[in-house]
This record gives sequence, structure tokens and C-alpha cells, in this order.
Amino acid sequence: MSRVLMAWELGANMGHLDRMLLTARVLRRRGHEVVFALKDLSRAHGRVVGEGFAVMQSPIWLPRMARPPGLVNFSAVLASAGWLDPAGLAGLLSGWRTLFDLCRPDLLVCDHAPTAMLAARAYRFPVAAVGNGFEVPAFGDVFPALHYWDAADTAACAGSDATVLRAVNAALAALGQPALPRLTALFADVLCIVASLPELAHYPAYPDSVVRVGPSFVDDAGAQPQWPQDEGEGIPVFAYVSPEHADFTALMAALRQPGLRSVVHAKGLSAATARELGAPNIRFEPAPVRMDLATAQARIVLSHASIGTVSAAALAGCVQLVVPNHMEQYMVGRRVVEAGIGLMVEPGSRGTDYPVLLRRLIDDTSFSAAAMALAGRHAGVRPDHTGVQVVDALERCLAHGAA
Repeated sequence: MSRVLMAWELGANMGHLDRMLLTARVLRRRGHEVVFALKDLSRAHGRVVGEGFAVMQSPIWLPRMARPPGLVNFSAVLASAGWLDPAGLAGLLSGWRTLFDLCRPDLLVCDHAPTAMLAARAYRFPVAAVGNGFEVPAFGDVFPALHYWDAADTAACAGSDATVLRAVNAALAALGQPALPRLTALFADVLCIVASLPELAHYPAYPDSVVRVGPSFVDDAGAQPQWPQDEGEGIPVFAYVSPEHADFTALMAALRQPGLRSVVHAKGLSAATARELGAPNIRFEPAPVRMDLATAQARIVLSHASIGTVSAAALAGCVQLVVPNHMEQYMVGRRVVEAGIGLMVEPGSRGTDYPVLLRRLIDDTSFSAAAMALAGRHAGVRPDHTGVQVVDALERCLAHGAA
């Protein structure tokens, strides 16, 4: 039927690849040819090539900004991808154009691939942007502030967009392409699909033109969680946290308190540290565990507010304690608090009394009531169905483009 090019440019984790595969499998079942252009090919063989898909390397920006400018919205993400360097951006655009000429797609699907979207403006095939609410941001005449609740940042958004737009249009002029009328036209002129529960999307409001589908994450892979048995009826806590976090030791101390029993996955935690921080009511799982089973059995989920973990916990009706590390996670953490389903510890906080926070989540029934209500509103939502929803929207886009 149609050849679909799926492009990934930005972002460091494998959630992009997982989401792309969910969509690609459905596309192939419906008779479409799928080709991948990936930022990171190091794990592509077993996960993509092994399933029979062709892969190519995405053009990506390698230099680091020595002095990032004070941009307050999605323009900061674009700046980190080389969009403040007209000559460098022109090189990336040329790379994408060559890739398009070689692949000759009927549809381009971008998973956090804004430079591919910009390059595609020179072509006639339709384009879709698929991602969570950070990767496909809210937009209007300008991109809203990442700190959308901050009046000063909101006032600075137009200036942030203008700073990046000047460099973008210089790059486009060097390639003989028309100027971008405003930075948000990058998303306004394509099909935008946000894969997120509305309550947890990074921004509270998105344009009506945005297609909303369910969250995308893998929850049925990994080991079966083994809960400590000696603690009887202790409240089950599932913790998915990094041992590199500044408060990791304090978090483990909080989980050692009586009345709790915890399963902890902390990637890279040494056996010696696990012995040092462990207790009879804590089980450290060295390998990832099945998220569906862990959240179904837990009452509290402790995480860094990655959108996949937070979504899985929300769908299971768990209350949450989140300790975000960076801006994207912080935005999700705020949404957890706004939804009333948990508590957040601000990045950089010191001296946090984690036992008090856990006790509050247990004793204040408003958290569990809000969590169960949210889960009830989305009963039956499954991440494996998100791929079907995305492909339904993509096929409507293809049909419209062919008309």
C-alpha cells in the first residue's frame, strides 16, 4: 500500500523506539511498508531489524551549546537540536532531504523529530508528529512556557520563539526554501497526535486540532515482581528510581519503616549497596519488572515522574510519590499534584522527610479517592491499543493526502 518513514531524532531513552514499534506493527499488519530512521542504532538490531524492518541513521546534532540562551519554551528544545546555528541546521536539513529522496515515503511519522518535520516542508507527502505532551507541545501563535504557570516566563515566550526563528529562516534561505512564518507553524501545519492521558499531559491545554490517543509504554515485559513475604500485610510500594539520585539513600531509609513492603528496581545498583540499604521488607530487583503486575499489586508507586511509569501507575489507581530529575519529569510531576493523585518533591530539595510524605499518602484518603477516580475514567485503556489509535489517524491522513 504505502511506504511510511518513521523518524526519531531527539530524546535519550528507548520509549521512543517502543512507541514507534507499537505503531509500525499495526501499519505492517494493514499492508503498509515501514522504514525506520533512528537516532540510536545501537539497540536497533534485536528490536527493529529482528522484526524485519529496515533501518537508517537519522541526521542528528552532535555539538553541545557552550552557553545555552535563556529560552523559556519549546524553542529551548529546538535550540538544543542545533536550531540556533543556521549553517549547522542547513546541514541537518540537507541530510534529511537526501534521506527523503532515497526513501521516497508516502507518509512521514516523526517521533520527536522536529528537524525532519522542518525539512519535509519542501516535500508534498503528509507529515504526522506523534509523541507525549512534551514532544508534541501545546502551541498557538507562540509556544507556551515550559513553566506555563509562571507569568514572567509566559511574557518571554514571543522573544524566545523569535530568537530561534531568525536562525531557522536563515538556514531555510540558504537552501532556497520559504521562510517559516512563525515557529509554531512547525506543528500547526502537520497532523499532531498526543499519546497521553489528558490529566497527565505536560500542558493543561492543547489546540482542538490535536488528536488525542491513549498513553504509550511497555508494561508486559520484564520479571514478575516478588514481594517481601515476612512483612505480612504491609502496604506494598513499587519504587522505580535511580541509585544516582541525591536522595536515594534517604528514599530507601523511608521504605525500611515498619508497615511497608517494597519492590525496588534501581538500574545499576551494586549488590554491595543493595545489602547496605536493604531490609527484610525491601526486595531489590536487579532486572526491570513487569509494570502491569507491579502497579496492579502496589498501593504506592515511587518514581522520577517519567510519563510511562506515571501513566501505568495512574491506570492502576495507585497513589504516587514523584522525585523528578529534569524539566520534562517536573512538568509531569506538577500534573500528578494537580490531579490530586500524589505528591512531588521539587528537584534540588534538601532534607525532605520522606516517611512523612509516605504516611500522608497512606492516611489522607483523598489521594486514593482521586487515583481510583482517574483510573475509573480510563477503565479499559491499554497501551497496546494506542498503536491502533495512532494508525487509524495516520490512515485518515494518508487518505486525505491522496484525495
